[in-house]
Amino acid sequence: MLLGKAKIAEVVISNVEVPKMAIIQSVNKSPRYSEEGEAIQGSIAKISCQFVDAELAKLIQKSGADSSEVKTYPLELVGNEQDLMGIEANNLIGSEIKLDDSKVMLKWEQGRNGGGWRGLKLVLNVSDSANGGEGK
Repeated sequence: MLLGKAKIAEVVISNVEVPKMAIIQSVNKSPRYSEEGEAIQGSIAKISCQFVDAELAKLIQKSGADSSEVKTYPLELVGNEQDLMGIEANNLIGSEIKLDDSKVMLKWEQGRNGGGWRGLKLVLNVSDSANGGEGK
């Protein structure tokens, strides 16, 4: 392994505990881009979601409190473009997704002075996982 050759966008972090189930709160589809930097119409590179830990949200709801104040976390759904196109954003919101096959990776965050690898995100390949494109 050469330290200088590592692709930081592909680094997987293994010493982080991942929730078993997620409840999706918001969804945004991102297009693929051409070499000139223009969005390719009708394409999907990934689906970015915000989720809450399903177990925690259910506990809060049982206690009678409002679970909408629970901290959300980023989740990216990646995979074959046809599998991503088969996922309806409206059907994802409020659904539960198993996170067993997800990976914790570094997240690029844009800031005033450019950006940097400042956070963590979960990445789930819908083409490889048992979730398929169903979202459940």
